Amino acid sequence: MKIFSVRSLKSREARSAIAVLAVIFASLLVSEQPAPVRVGPRPDGSFLLNTGWLLRPAGEQIGVDTLPMRGTLSNDGRFLLVLNGGYKPPSISVIDVAAKKEVKRVLVRDKVRWDAPVTPGAGDAWYGLTFAPSGTRVYAGGGSQARVYEFEFTPETGDLKPGRDLVAVADLANKGLSFIGDVAISPDGHLLYAADVHLDSIAVFNLQSAMLIERWKTGKRPYRILVHPSGRSLLVSGWGDAALYRHDALSGEILAKFRTGPHPTDLLWLAKPAPTDEGETSKYPARLFVAAANTNAVLVYGVTADGDLQQIEDISVALTPEQPLGMTPSALAVNKDATRLYITCSDGNAIAAVDITSARSRVLGFIPSGWYPTGVVTLSDGRLAILNGKGLGSHPNPNGPNPTKRPAPSHQGAQAVEYVGSIQTGTVALLTAPEDDTLEAFTRTVRENSPYRDDVQRERIEGPQADIFTKREGHNSPIQHVIYIVKENRTYDQVLGDIGKGNSDATLVLFGEKITPNLHQLARDFILYDNFYENSDVSADGHNWANAAIAPDYTVKMWPNSYAGRRKTYDYEGGEPADTPPAGYIWNNAMAAGVTVRNYGDWVVNVPLKSVQDNRQVASFRDPSLKPVTDMNYRTFDLDYLDVDRATEFLREWSEFAADGQAPQLSLVRLGNDHTSGTAPGKLTPLALNADNDQAVGMIVEAVSHSKFWSTTAIFIIEDDAQNGPDHVDSHRAPAFVISPYTRRGVVDSTMYNQTSILHTIEALLAIRPMTQFDASAVVMFGSFLTHPDLRPWSRLAPQTSLTERNPANGPGSEQSARLDFSDADRADDDTLNDILWRAIRGTTPPVPVTSVFGR
Repeated sequence: MKIFSVRSLKSREARSAIAVLAVIFASLLVSEQPAPVRVGPRPDGSFLLNTGWLLRPAGEQIGVDTLPMRGTLSNDGRFLLVLNGGYKPPSISVIDVAAKKEVKRVLVRDKVRWDAPVTPGAGDAWYGLTFAPSGTRVYAGGGSQARVYEFEFTPETGDLKPGRDLVAVADLANKGLSFIGDVAISPDGHLLYAADVHLDSIAVFNLQSAMLIERWKTGKRPYRILVHPSGRSLLVSGWGDAALYRHDALSGEILAKFRTGPHPTDLLWLAKPAPTDEGETSKYPARLFVAAANTNAVLVYGVTADGDLQQIEDISVALTPEQPLGMTPSALAVNKDATRLYITCSDGNAIAAVDITSARSRVLGFIPSGWYPTGVVTLSDGRLAILNGKGLGSHPNPNGPNPTKRPAPSHQGAQAVEYVGSIQTGTVALLTAPEDDTLEAFTRTVRENSPYRDDVQRERIEGPQADIFTKREGHNSPIQHVIYIVKENRTYDQVLGDIGKGNSDATLVLFGEKITPNLHQLARDFILYDNFYENSDVSADGHNWANAAIAPDYTVKMWPNSYAGRRKTYDYEGGEPADTPPAGYIWNNAMAAGVTVRNYGDWVVNVPLKSVQDNRQVASFRDPSLKPVTDMNYRTFDLDYLDVDRATEFLREWSEFAADGQAPQLSLVRLGNDHTSGTAPGKLTPLALNADNDQAVGMIVEAVSHSKFWSTTAIFIIEDDAQNGPDHVDSHRAPAFVISPYTRRGVVDSTMYNQTSILHTIEALLAIRPMTQFDASAVVMFGSFLTHPDLRPWSRLAPQTSLTERNPANGPGSEQSARLDFSDADRADDDTLNDILWRAIRGTTPPVPVTSVFGR
């Protein structure tokens, strides 16, 4: 083989040789990558989730419906009733615990409509479920219907039939924000107390007459009601104000308020003296356990003889001493002899077992659950029943959206469409309460299921790239400016399926190279990520995952109700007191670390377009901390306003930063017009909106790459979620871009990344602490970084289609589009919008989307 020197060749030949060698080198990089790790089932029987967690749940699984939230045992212990409060029409499952099977499932509906077809307004249920002392009546919180639903229960057979509707408002036609959650009954069976979550009150019913007799003000977002065994008082956890309220059970007077950890959810009363050290007398005749979902702890209070609460310990459910927040302790149970406490760790996919017989409780170990457990019930025979809110994994969806059989809009609770909300069904796992060796083995499984370790940052950020790019004391990263762009609702194949390399399917493209030339060129010129996933299902949890590395428990438990069209409020992007994440948002943590931040469109409210004066676009803030760092001339999500105009405003400020010689270290940019308005008459066409979005991205990358800050900048671009559109790998696979002089050019990176990988990479670059266990354990994207920069600037491509074309009055899907709500992200139905887009753009039957392990 002849060896030659490039220097011996003529200049043109040298350039050609270098180009060939570069291609060979890039090919070697790709060929040397191990086989991609993908979400889904694994050979050992486990499931790999998008979060990087594994599922290997314990117990025999019984399938129920979407989002099982609460379980309660019949008086004789033969039947377990489970309230399913998710996307599909809410129901109660009756499980024969001896036979280990569901024997009945009853829809929760208004009695007057019991025999009517299922419609969005026919009923609702959310969290509340309890037996009357007699054991022959059951009551369920009616959610958005401002009701409590009564059922007649037959203890011998488990039969469940509708009873009366207890109406919580005087005028159902004007019920406003009334939303009934938890329900509890006085020991004598005369009164029922119902938590009206969004009216911050307790509705009190006389059960003899089924009439509302009183309404009491309580804390923000009452979650759980616990009636004192004496019946003289009741305790209410304030989901939205980190407090516990003690009410007089007759007058409703607030007798005391106690501060707790953030997001207090479940309460458990133990009417036994608190254990003491040997030889001491207990001064607490009872204990109260409080699950604080935004912590990694359960708070334990000693109850004095006069009813006062004094905190006596915290029980940590963290798997390691330094584990960040994110285990989400949300529900509690105790065994029959009150020696063992079971704590549901929703985001840890585990149940903690705790010995509570000593003055200091002792965490004995963990039981592996299914995905996002919502509760655990101790059965009469000592077994456990674990409610797995999102089930065990995903399955194929051959009956997905089919325009030849027009599906009902999924926001109206359609059951026939395999929409992410409807196929994400839960399970109930039955198992013997583990002891000693079994619990030790279970604990090892839970630890192995979690990718988090205390030294995880060293494990996940390693090699020469990590030494160079990780900012730490005494060392600055060469990347000192990060631009973080969040777009809206596209899958990988919808945009990049025609790119001609990587794991791509050109038959599924909607917004291909002619519409998004810049996105395609960026993926070619820099890195094509073909194995990137969203942690989220929809925009409600997507913007939380993208900015907080977790979806708060409020979001997870509320969005299915909203997206099913029962609750009409969309309150998942700031401003809702119960929806705060455990450790704040990326901007809060950046500011705390001394990182300079500039905000363009995140967590703000627009001035109505017709009222804009002097180009001031921002009316108010959903997070007040953003006020001093927000560009008031940058308009947030609004499909009637061009993304290129947003990019123009961003670049106006960027040029000012260049003139001053100083730019923000973290810029948060929202560009959402790729969401589209469907084919709504008179609105910009889907192609125009995606082309507009593409041009805006191209404008920003071009200007930044030609600026004085290019050598110290990285641009990260993601979707907030991937909707439920076509992708041949997974409906949650999405396009993502990392653009910098330090990213490798022209390669395909098939490493499995997700939204929290982006966050962890940004945190490493700017020395921001991880927010939760999810970003702390996410794989950092330094593997595709160069140790020496390629400073060539990048130039955008001109649009190949109109940015201003509007839909005709009677185009394909125009009537359906006109009925959709495009006032904010994801108010419009995903399935319907994707059907409309496919028909309008491709003119054929849309393909069946593929659903993932994290989509069921």
